[in-house]
Amino acid sequence: MKSVRVSICTALVLGLAVVSAPRAVTAKSYTVNPGQSIQAAIDAAAPGDTINVMPGDYTEATPGPAAITINKPLKLIAKSALPNVKVRILPGVGQIHGILAEPANSSDPDIDGLVIKGFTVEGFQNMGIWLRHVKNYKIEGNESINNQENGIFPTLSANGLVKNNIAYGSLDSALWVEGSENVRVINNELHDSPTGLEITISKKITVVQNDVHDNTVGIGLYHPGAAGLPQSEWPAGPYGDWHVVNNDVHDNNFPNPAEGGETGALPPGIGVLLLGVDSVNLQNNRVEGNNYVGIGMVDWCLAVVAAGLVDNVPDCVYYFPDHTPDYNQVTGNKLADNHTDTSPELLPAADILDVGLDYLSSGIFGTGTGNCFSGNNLLKTSSTPLVTFPDPLPACN
Repeated sequence: MKSVRVSICTALVLGLAVVSAPRAVTAKSYTVNPGQSIQAAIDAAAPGDTINVMPGDYTEATPGPAAITINKPLKLIAKSALPNVKVRILPGVGQIHGILAEPANSSDPDIDGLVIKGFTVEGFQNMGIWLRHVKNYKIEGNESINNQENGIFPTLSANGLVKNNIAYGSLDSALWVEGSENVRVINNELHDSPTGLEITISKKITVVQNDVHDNTVGIGLYHPGAAGLPQSEWPAGPYGDWHVVNNDVHDNNFPNPAEGGETGALPPGIGVLLLGVDSVNLQNNRVEGNNYVGIGMVDWCLAVVAAGLVDNVPDCVYYFPDHTPDYNQVTGNKLADNHTDTSPELLPAADILDVGLDYLSSGIFGTGTGNCFSGNNLLKTSSTPLVTFPDPLPACN
């Protein structure tokens, strides 16, 4: 009797489950042709839909601040074949950003799932492609050209892939990862900007096989004080666990076009700058032809006081008690011709430079706790000897 009751109950439950099960929702695909509105297609799309945009130039009539605004998970795909066949997004009246992805309201959850692929975003006053509060995203195969503040800018976002993009012509950073976690930056070409690739106040960032060239600073790993976000929006620390591996960082001697602030104070000729940051693994990179410093590890307060951004050392230490770079490993990098500029600077030109706050008062090199350098060698093509300060550098165990 018990087994019969169980069988009957099971049949009823399964029957109700079949009756009440929601129907599967099939994602739709939209196609946008020149003369039509990308924004209108986005507005009509449901979460999970795909919008395919055909080659041509697009200037949206939306009042701004962005030409394209995305506030739902979807795939935005340009049917381009760069560099010759493009889907270009150009500024309209009042539009200062190209593509902006963020939740519709500040209280809404993060956008979960977004692909932006194949677009050329050109000539905007502020950001080219800007993500805020987006997770599980891909920014792939795009061009950011002469977007004046930042080219590609994922911030306050997580679990992202930024791959195979080209970005240049910004007045801050060609590509900037800020306030983010678990982001992979792979095989991008970044050039002609004050900083090619910038990372601030982030966790678990992987930077692999990027070509970073002809910037003022190639790769800038910057102290939280350089963040663009107000401190009330910073994610909880500690920051770090950044892996910068197998990148080509070369010829970053671009005269700095920016004026004022930390960006305007950056001297040209630096390949990789670790500025008051912790827990970075800088490994197996090719660093060549950066006329001032190949790899520089510098105390944050030393930099901002020397640049006149903070009046004196005690004030800087008060506001930024964690100003030293700590627990960074610089290993297996290949360097060449990184100290050819003889123009006077605060610090001497070098392939590798490790300098802390004590240098201002006593001229002593070396900074922070737990930093180490091992297996960094000259490329065979080098025409100059390897120069480091201090010499020898502290070795890794």
